Amino acid sequence: MDCNIVKDLIPLYIDGCCSSESAKTVEDHISKCQECRELLEIMKTPANIEEETIPNKFGRINLWKASVLQSVLLFVAFGLIAIGVAMEARTPLGLLNGYWAFNLVVPATGLLLSLTTWYFVRLFRNKKRFSDACSLITLAIIICAWIWAMMHYEASFINEPEILFASILLNSMGIALTVIFCFLSKVLSNKYAKLLGKE
Repeated sequence: MDCNIVKDLIPLYIDGCCSSESAKTVEDHISKCQECRELLEIMKTPANIEEETIPNKFGRINLWKASVLQSVLLFVAFGLIAIGVAMEARTPLGLLNGYWAFNLVVPATGLLLSLTTWYFVRLFRNKKRFSDACSLITLAIIICAWIWAMMHYEASFINEPEILFASILLNSMGIALTVIFCFLSKVLSNKYAKLLGKE
């Protein structure tokens, strides 16, 4: 029998929808024809269906994980800002005025605002470029926030360079947090991009 006819019958044969005569014809043909026998085996294998459904399931799980990661970071950053603002409200005027703003509120605000970059992950070619951009954006936002805070608190070391070293020491926690948040932004944005399927 012609292979093209048997190939048309194979799906019916697999589903058990053909007559017993057609089934016998298919069986006789595949016992002699290697090509049709291989086609029958391929069509009988349910792996094609599993391959389509499994990525969708994992895709949804990864999307959920990415959303949770971003939400947790937003919550942590907002919590740090709230703590910093509460502590700053208790800070007396003088040299310590602005201590918590520089050391906690500014770096946490930079981290919080940089998370908006994560919504644009699809614009980047790969996860490395995305994570590098997130780290640099975090640093840029923190620097802008520091400049604003210096003007707002009328930082005395701008006009008095002799106390610059003391000011740097006083704000060392903010500098350390800036470095930590830039590093975290790079690492966690890389993980976020990976969860969303970026190579």
